[in-house]
Formats: sequence, C-alpha cells, structure tokens
Amino acid sequence: MDTETDLAALLRRQDGVVSRAQALACGLSRAAIKHRLARGIWTLLWPGVYLSAAHALGPRARLRAASLWLGGSATLIGAGAAWWWRLLDEPPEVLRFAVPADRRVRSRRGVRVVRRVVLGRRSTVDGVPVVSKAYAVVDAAAELGLRRGAELMDRALLAERVTFEALLRAHRARLGRPGSRTVARLLALAAGGARSEAERRLHQLLRTAGVTGWSAEYRVVVPRYGVALLDVAFPGARVLVEVDGWAYHRDLPAFRRDHARQNALVLAGWTVLRVTWHDLEGDPDAVLATITEAVAAAA
Repeated sequence: MDTETDLAALLRRQDGVVSRAQALACGLSRAAIKHRLARGIWTLLWPGVYLSAAHALGPRARLRAASLWLGGSATLIGAGAAWWWRLLDEPPEVLRFAVPADRRVRSRRGVRVVRRVVLGRRSTVDGVPVVSKAYAVVDAAAELGLRRGAELMDRALLAERVTFEALLRAHRARLGRPGSRTVARLLALAAGGARSEAERRLHQLLRTAGVTGWSAEYRVVVPRYGVALLDVAFPGARVLVEVDGWAYHRDLPAFRRDHARQNALVLAGWTVLRVTWHDLEGDPDAVLATITEAVAAAA
C-alpha cells in the first residue's frame, strides 16, 4: 500500500476532505496527522475531519465534511439531499441530517441534526448517505415552501428524475412532519390542478384590478387552423393570454400542437402572451403589467 498515493486519490474523490479514520486506514500515523495540521497542510473542519490546503472549501467539501463528521449512520435529507442528487442548482445554507434516536450529537452552525428513521429510503451517492430521490424532493419541497417547492417538483418530474407515484409514496412516508400540507397541495397541483388554479388566479387578478374587455374560453375561427378555444382573450385588442400549469404536463405532441396553434393565431393578427402557475404565484403584479401593456399597445 502506497500511503501518499492512496491519500491523494481519496482526497480527489472527496473534494479535498478526509476523516481521521480514513487517514489512519490509508496508513498515516497519528503523529503524521498532527504534523500536517501543524504545518498547515491540513485544516481541521470538524472533530476528526480535515481539509487539504490544496483544495478550496466549496459547497461539496462543506457537505461532505459534515457527513464524515456525523458518520455512516447519518443521512442527508431535505434541500441538501435534493442538491446532492443534482435536483437543485444551489445548496441550502443549513444542511439537514437525520440520525438514529439514540445518537447523542447536537446541531452546529450550518448543520441541523434531526432524529428520524430513514431505513429503506436511503442510498449512497458519491460516498454520502442520502435519502432517495423522491423522498429528497418531497422533504426539500416541505422545507422550501410552496413556490420554490413547486419549481423543484416540476423540474424533477419534467426531467423524469422521479415519478409522480414515487412522490406520493414518499409523501405518505413523512405524513405528519412539518410541511406535509404544503407537499399535499403541491402533489395536487402536479396531478393536473396547476393549470386550473392558474386560470382561476388570472381571472381573479384581472377582476380585482378592474380590467375589462376580456372573455374566458373565447371561441374563434383561425384561418388555416380551424376553431380555437382561447383561455383569456381581449377580442377588441386581439390579445390572447394562454395559461399553462406546470412544464411537467407539456409533453412533446402537446408542445407541437400549441406551437402550430400559436403561429396560426399570430398570423391572424393576435398578440399571444403565455403565463404559468409559477408566474402567477411568484409575481402576479408583473403578469398584470405585461397583459395591460400588451392590450394598451394593441389598442
């Protein structure tokens, strides 16, 4: 065994982080570990966990160091797990780990420890014990809230990283935990309710703002296309607002049909705007401004 070669390979695999137990297993002596710490070759991150000076303390190193400190019985959960599965673009500020009930370990800055049983719902991803993808999505959605949770769930379903049925099972497994109601609502939206809710929100938005001249479910005959049923139409200004739910429900055939229909409407002189549930949830004022500006410009 070549201690230095093995250590270098391990540090590369682990983003520059190594535990005391791993270093000893590679053949490094306790005195050698102390020497590296004294010389600044390694830095102590957590009790018994070190960072090589040749590596930066990035998000991956931070997460991996916390996992090594807590040990193999700890499981990464929540938004941190979704990020480790590459379902979120950015890691959370606070990483959450589930540990067995008999573990006597406390949360520290940037790491929250919860006592939770996750047996049968965890995997090892790149050396880190983490909950399954579906459970990570559901748990992260409960942590992130309605809007950001919806973006995560929609993205995971659209990319076929998880199935709707797997999300349902994961939701049932964590019923009663914080955020369960939010997850239940997100699942209802994912099942097809996002579009109908988006339509109701848009109608209410227009009524509350006193906007007139529009009709819902407006029928129009479009040259070279046929009869089209428009979600929200301003016939006088020939402005159409198409309402979409989540991207998850826009399969390729529907995508092509929508584009053919939209092109025909544009050629017939209609201005076509598209809004989604995410738009109406995230920034309804911007949606209203875009619609009123389009109607005013067309008029």
